[in-house]
Amino acid sequence: MKKKLLAIAGSPRKGGNTDLLLAEVLRTAQGAGVDTHMLKLSELKIAPCTDCGACRKTGECVQQDDMQAVYTQLLDSYYIVIASPLYFMGVSAQLKALIDRCQALWSRRYVLKKELRAGTCQPRGMYISAAALNKGDEIFAGSIQTVKALFYTLNVEYKGEILCHGLEEKGAVKQHPELLEKVRQATLQLFADDAD
Repeated sequence: MKKKLLAIAGSPRKGGNTDLLLAEVLRTAQGAGVDTHMLKLSELKIAPCTDCGACRKTGECVQQDDMQAVYTQLLDSYYIVIASPLYFMGVSAQLKALIDRCQALWSRRYVLKKELRAGTCQPRGMYISAAALNKGDEIFAGSIQTVKALFYTLNVEYKGEILCHGLEEKGAVKQHPELLEKVRQATLQLFADDAD
């Protein structure tokens, strides 16, 4: 598998804190010679899952929208980095729609017992989140579990998270170079952990 990094921007606010943190991931990856692709969910049309059950028979979602191309990106990427602001202790609605639509991949893997990817590669992923609240990392617990569930479904090894609290204003992360450096180091570690 070509070692491409897929960056998923879950924020509906362009140029917000999670966008800036994800931009650091992309800069670091490109500097390390890794191919990158960005998905800005606010620019895509992804309908919510309707629980119609069709994917339990085919492993495919019957809804025809931008999610069809997203499935390919998810399965063709060796690294996946997801960034979302924390909304009501969870991920953004845009990201949650993508995650829920991965029910088709869950059905493919666990109901129909089909492999998601050819070969024996073990993709890896990371989660980045920013919150206005400044009450510690425990506020991210729900969103972490949601992202872990997605990675489990995709057979992507969860390599950790970068959690940033107290970032209420748009662009506030620019005043915290230590957070950007933390993202840079975590991204490099994502590549360093690769045994190939």
